[in-house]
Amino acid sequence: DGVGLSSSEVGRLLASHAAIARIDTCKVEAFLDLLRDKVGLAKPGQIAALLRSSPRLLLLGPDAQTGETVDFLRNEIGLSQAALAKVAASHPQLLTMSLTKSLRSTHKWLVDLGVPPSRIERIVRSHPKALGYRVDGKLSDLGDFLMADLGLPRDKAGAVVAKFPQLLGLSVADNLRPTVSFLVDEAGVPRDGMGRVALAFPQVLGLSVEATLRPHVAFLRDEIGVPPEKIGKVVSSFPHVLAYCVDSNLRPTLDFLHLEVGVPRSSLGKLVASHPQILGYSVSKKLKPTVSYLVSEVGVPAHRIPMLVERCPKLLGCSVSRNLRPTVSFFQDELQLSRQQICNIMTKYPALMGLSIEKNLRPKLEYLTTKLGIPRGELEAMVGTCPQLLAYSLEKRIKPRHRLLEGRGLKLGLHSMLAPSDLTFYQRYGEGLSSMTQVCPRPDRDSGNYYWHPSASLPVQPKPAPKKTRKPRATKAATAKRAGGGGAGRGGYRQ
Repeated sequence: DGVGLSSSEVGRLLASHAAIARIDTCKVEAFLDLLRDKVGLAKPGQIAALLRSSPRLLLLGPDAQTGETVDFLRNEIGLSQAALAKVAASHPQLLTMSLTKSLRSTHKWLVDLGVPPSRIERIVRSHPKALGYRVDGKLSDLGDFLMADLGLPRDKAGAVVAKFPQLLGLSVADNLRPTVSFLVDEAGVPRDGMGRVALAFPQVLGLSVEATLRPHVAFLRDEIGVPPEKIGKVVSSFPHVLAYCVDSNLRPTLDFLHLEVGVPRSSLGKLVASHPQILGYSVSKKLKPTVSYLVSEVGVPAHRIPMLVERCPKLLGCSVSRNLRPTVSFFQDELQLSRQQICNIMTKYPALMGLSIEKNLRPKLEYLTTKLGIPRGELEAMVGTCPQLLAYSLEKRIKPRHRLLEGRGLKLGLHSMLAPSDLTFYQRYGEGLSSMTQVCPRPDRDSGNYYWHPSASLPVQPKPAPKKTRKPRATKAATAKRAGGGGAGRGGYRQ
């Protein structure tokens, strides 16, 4: 009566576990109190559900081991009482496991693998079976696979397990190695890149080759048109695509890009190969609102949207409220650009719209106007006609080149200063690429603090030309003789 089992359920329970009938009633009551008070199964029906799935729990009784297991889960793993109640309800076998032979040894293995202790509580909540796997069997094989086969350092292997604890239950021989072999041999993912793929999206290791991976690769190749040699790159940069439902996610996205945006079907493969993340954008929450904003508010002609998307598919991933609209306002308010000029920027250099205002655009604008002394009106005209000027890196391109020119007493127009490649610029105005290292930040810093060669702040004198041994000048008589002699030398041809 106090548990909630019907008389027929009690009969079936006693028939299947006759030893329960021989347990002292006081011990049963004490065990039920432990489940209510320490485990937290206080809601009506929770204990009944627990006993239906694992009736042999009654055989344990309220012994010291059960109490120690509960204390371990609460105090060392860090489960709250509510979380412990859910874990016990979903996986009651956890309460029957040996504390020393199973629970503690598995906990130690997870810590040694590099799983942060704070993440172990989350692992147990989401995958309670994790503490029941044998260290000398499945777990040992998994650790070797992650570090030897995938090349992950210990802390990264722990991060993979923390992100996808269900990995602990997969067989290396039957699941993980066949998956990696398919991704490398058939999808074209570089073997030395599999560690990065697993770290970015460890769930890919749990996908079935025949049910999921092979159909998805065929879809990318045959329906989207991604060139076979590019599929490995697509999977490497966005492995999540292999987990999306083809009918519910991928195909509707392609239909929207082709039928509503107007991207030619023949261009979809190239587009996806350049930015596979576009397949992860929600049509209703991301793609449609962004396209609508570009057309209705920015004023981009609808017939130019396909070209814009092909040129910069990342633009469709920008948030209208957090990225695009504030950037448009920045160009209007601080550069005084017209809506038509902003529309031209969108179509000429759409990647500019995805740059951070506070971390990128505004610091560049301030540096160009204050340090280079470019009048604001002049800069407005430059950006309106050549928007990519604002796309160059402030720390790695604008500042180093300006300081080099300033140190040598040279002045160039902004386009002439920024447009040439590093090789061309530093050969033309410095001493080759070696002078680039004198004005760029050190590799371990990117703070804008520059480290100079002693001569870098002063105009550099041209190096004297190497002395050449010259032949003695001919006398005027000899020169006149050659000029008039009609010989077969160059003088004769000039004549």
